[in-house]
Amino acid sequence: MTEREKQAVRNFADGHNCAQSVLMAYADVLGLTREQAAMVSVGFGGGMGRLRLHCGAFSAAVMLAGALEGAEGALKKHRPQTYARVQEIYRQFMEKNGTVSCAELLAKAGVRPAGQQAEAPMPEARTPEYYAKRPCARIIRSACQIIDGMLAEKETEDARED
Repeated sequence: MTEREKQAVRNFADGHNCAQSVLMAYADVLGLTREQAAMVSVGFGGGMGRLRLHCGAFSAAVMLAGALEGAEGALKKHRPQTYARVQEIYRQFMEKNGTVSCAELLAKAGVRPAGQQAEAPMPEARTPEYYAKRPCARIIRSACQIIDGMLAEKETEDARED
């Protein structure tokens, strides 16, 4: 397990949501502090505000895709590269986890899915039982593996250009 994977899992064990856990582990890639990364990603937890939509770890990986293109990634002419990275993140995440849906990931682990209405906004207490029934640490690790692969690929690309 890489150091970033370990940090992301520790972040989750410390009470951060999945999106925060991943983004905080890569805050330096974004040029953010850990606190800033936690702030911008908090709403993506619980499948976006506990709506159980897109997995927070997946969402954090998507946020990082733009950072891999640098400041120019936000420019219209660089969007195709960023979108291609997002599509690759999706493909790999699906391969590793079978879905990007928070509700489906939790249901696979036997955790009650949210249903059609949003859950109460108050997160559940972080107890040993909470952690034992959730697949989140494994999913966070898989998102980190995807991101680490992209970072290594980007480093290779940059080295070729120099």
